[in-house]
Amino acid sequence: MFSLLYYFLLIVSLAIFFYGMWQKWNFINIGLKGEDRTSNPKKRLWYVVRDGLVLFRLYLRESKMGVAHLLFLWGTIIILFDIFVFTISIVIPDLFRTLYSSLKLSMTIAAVMMAIGLAITAINRYIIKPSRFAKKYEFAKDDDLVLIVFILAVASGIILKEFVRFSGLNDSALPYIFWGLHTLLILAFIAAIPYTKLLHIFLAPISIFTKSERKAGVLRASPSEEYMGAITPSDLTRRDLLASLACMRCGRCQDNCPAFNSGTTLSPMFLVQNIRRLERVLNKSKSNGGDNNGNDNNENESEGAEDILLLDTVMDMDGIWACTTCRACMEMCPVYVEQMEILVEMRRGIIESGEAPPDIRDFLTNVQKQKNPWGEAKFKRDQWAKKAEVEVPTVKNNPEFEYLWFVGCAHSFDNRNKPITQKIAQMLMDLDINYAILGREEGCCGNDVRRVGEEGLFQVLMEENMKTFEKYGVKKIIATSPHCYNTFKNEYGLDVKFILEVIYDAIKSGKIKFKKPINKKVTYHDPCYLGRYNGMYELPREILKSIPGIELVEMPRNRERSFCCGAGGGNLIREYPGKDRPNNIRAREAAETGAEILAVACPFCMIMLEDGVKAEKVDDKIEVKDIIELVWESAFG
Repeated sequence: MFSLLYYFLLIVSLAIFFYGMWQKWNFINIGLKGEDRTSNPKKRLWYVVRDGLVLFRLYLRESKMGVAHLLFLWGTIIILFDIFVFTISIVIPDLFRTLYSSLKLSMTIAAVMMAIGLAITAINRYIIKPSRFAKKYEFAKDDDLVLIVFILAVASGIILKEFVRFSGLNDSALPYIFWGLHTLLILAFIAAIPYTKLLHIFLAPISIFTKSERKAGVLRASPSEEYMGAITPSDLTRRDLLASLACMRCGRCQDNCPAFNSGTTLSPMFLVQNIRRLERVLNKSKSNGGDNNGNDNNENESEGAEDILLLDTVMDMDGIWACTTCRACMEMCPVYVEQMEILVEMRRGIIESGEAPPDIRDFLTNVQKQKNPWGEAKFKRDQWAKKAEVEVPTVKNNPEFEYLWFVGCAHSFDNRNKPITQKIAQMLMDLDINYAILGREEGCCGNDVRRVGEEGLFQVLMEENMKTFEKYGVKKIIATSPHCYNTFKNEYGLDVKFILEVIYDAIKSGKIKFKKPINKKVTYHDPCYLGRYNGMYELPREILKSIPGIELVEMPRNRERSFCCGAGGGNLIREYPGKDRPNNIRAREAAETGAEILAVACPFCMIMLEDGVKAEKVDDKIEVKDIIELVWESAFG
């Protein structure tokens, strides 16, 4: 009788489980196929083992929770395996008697592992309370329930095991009560997986397996010529929809998000969870499954998806444009959700629909007409060179140049950055580097144009730039902005060096000799497009350490965790919507280190952080300087 009841409940539990998984399958298949996410399966399986089973990526980002999840994960795996063996042993009693000692030991170990993992998790969530739990997702109804079910399941299992140890208590009803409770909790756990955050147990490994193999600086290619951006759920990729189901609302993405920390309506976690919620709406409106031939994404399947707009359903207009494209959300996500890229695709849909905010339209018009974000006249692009202390060669008067120095918009037009440009010209001459500039023929690289969603204009800019490069036989480029460096290297596919790489090589070779010590405490701000996009973290620090007298101190958030200045993604020319702007937050963090100099390596960061230092009224304590200026002061000043 007991075995029949057990199997009946197991079948019910599995039926509920598989029905839920079938619903998720239908939801995922309303999306676009997107780029290939299965090539090089051996490498992808290694990612699953490393980040899905050993949780290495999570451990690097938060060691405490990495250990907790590792203990809990493997405790759960062991318990589920033991339950599978027990289920079989009901009809094969000899198997149970043979494996009893092993099962008993493994369940004890698993229970201890799960108990420790749950304890760490509960303490972290309810006592320590990291900032990511400060603003709870409105529809998060199962956070507490899931944790309670796990605690009860582990507790009842441990108590049951203790009853079994004392044969004298076997006649009592208590062991059977605890056994029933334990069994019901486990079966409820299995049934609940597709309908709760527990789904990530199955889909997180798949999300990891299907992570993008593109370089960080390369955005997605258009899936088709007809694609106009992410406007409806069916414009998202299948992988985006799968990743939304793999997300377990851990909140690590929003911890370092400058938009969220500034108090805007953007939370990358809320974005992904709102995409996940679309499934509930779509399940009511679309037909079940594919057609009889097994075709995916048919007319019936996507019928409801075409009637829902992503704008204001998964994120409002202010939140979409508050994104600085810093990649912090993607860098911190343990299962490789691509929050930022979804926002860029939504921006593209808004641009194509003609609904972009006025300041974004002005930004794009300025770039289109004058080839710079501020709308300064093109003929002014080389005005900085007239005030340089050395003659700056152009491609016309030095046609045999080795390097094209692509100066960039900010270094050409911004008054704070132009003196740095002039110093670079002097340094390149002193280092005897054979270079030339394009002068007035230089345009915009298009990095930020693409990240505000104007794919068409980006393609036009790239075509124009490539024609200019071909006209003058450009083979190698020196870039002074991380934004230009990123797009030339990763999206144009050119041979490009960042200016600090040139300086670092000169320091190592002895061409740059430091003469004057700079006896200052310095903290360094990692630019997003140099760090997270291109992995250049140590080289700027090595340059700073090589300057005599400098004491380098780190802000708490540095390298991969560096907090964005707020300029990226078109926000350099906008009035940022947050209550507490990212550049102000970062300026405070820098000042709190006690540093006298905040060193930067990006012209956008220079503009934003100098403004932040003044806004926070700490400009009497800390000064913003480019690394170029510090090298110049010590070696050439």
